[in-house]
Amino acid sequence: MEATEAVFIGLGSNLGDSFQVLKKGWRLLGEQNGVTAKELSPPFLSSPVGMTSNFWFTNAVGYLQVSLTPLEFLELLLEIEQDLGRVRDEKKHGYQDRVIDLDLLYFGSVMMDTPRLTIPHPHRNERLFVLSPMAAIAPDYVDPETGQPVLDMHLDLLDKIDTGRVGQQEITRSTWPKGP
Repeated sequence: MEATEAVFIGLGSNLGDSFQVLKKGWRLLGEQNGVTAKELSPPFLSSPVGMTSNFWFTNAVGYLQVSLTPLEFLELLLEIEQDLGRVRDEKKHGYQDRVIDLDLLYFGSVMMDTPRLTIPHPHRNERLFVLSPMAAIAPDYVDPETGQPVLDMHLDLLDKIDTGRVGQQEITRSTWPKGP
């Protein structure tokens, strides 16, 4: 049996039928060789963070077991994004509206910082749309960089928002629609 790593990804969308495209992306991931989809968080609806947009996001976090390398898995995420209609406009700077975004948050205890990939994800502890869904499925997961459980990171961010040390982030827990 191949060795596997516990991997967490962020899924996001603010264009089109976000619920369905995220569910389809999750299903496609689970069909790939070397990937076992274990658990998908409830969806969360969140205001855009770090960008201006008229469209709110649907976000979730997925837990997988992966026997690929981090870079092989990143390539797989990018292929699925493209297959589901993600267009990256290299001429635009900053965050953009998107049909789907698949972010590699954690890859076991791997820590790496290369031009192609940084893990853990460098902005994970600043975003409720990452920490709220992750706390829903893996509150005790210990961040390999900070040594903190995800639930503690989530509570720390909520405190920073409540005390004005970090800007407001609106977020609401939702449910997945019935069906495929």
